[in-house]
Amino acid sequence: MSTGKTFYVDPKNVNTTSFILDKEESHHIAQVLRLGIGSIITLLDGIGSAYRARINSVNNGVVSGIIEKRLESYGENKVNIRIAPAIIKRNRFENLLEKVTELGCKEIQPLLTERTIKRTINIERSEKIIVSASKQCQRSNFPIIYRPIDISSWLNGLEGQCFAGIQRAKHHLSELKIAKDQVINVMIGPEGDFSDKELDIMKNKGVMFYSLGTRRLRTETAAQSTLSILNELMI
Repeated sequence: MSTGKTFYVDPKNVNTTSFILDKEESHHIAQVLRLGIGSIITLLDGIGSAYRARINSVNNGVVSGIIEKRLESYGENKVNIRIAPAIIKRNRFENLLEKVTELGCKEIQPLLTERTIKRTINIERSEKIIVSASKQCQRSNFPIIYRPIDISSWLNGLEGQCFAGIQRAKHHLSELKIAKDQVINVMIGPEGDFSDKELDIMKNKGVMFYSLGTRRLRTETAAQSTLSILNELMI
């Protein structure tokens, strides 16, 4: 359904027959892209639906129109992948957010580890990056990002299977038993890797470890590599 430009529509402002866009998206359509009445666009509601739509009104800076087609779970993986990366420097973490969104993760849980230097993230800015990346790759379900949490707290409330990439692991991801019908949780450590104490906590919680090779990868590279492999395995 890749038709025309892609925009976000608030789920409250779209139904089976019509839509209304907010002022920010309307401005981008009418003033930046100079699209007008009759233009075909793609809308994403961020909670699982995509729409082929046609503009039929640009009134007082607000764009509205009709819905021609609706698709559920457009651009989404068949499996539910949550990724939990250690917090890294802002520009690199923002790159990570963009790429894991493009690669189909459903939730992002930043982790505070013993070797994490940066301890906070800008949630509002992170959400904007996720929305922008979702629109670019035409995902109908925008990933959720949570506030940072320590490893023990996250594992205590975890559901589903959990995997963690570490340098000392004996097996590659493709060699592990991964259930497609369960949530796939993936932990990515900082460049210095998880501490021995953290590894013990993870082992006691049944986390399965995997290797991405002998090279030491940056956190954002490991996240991208992991999701690329999972996308291939879970087809």
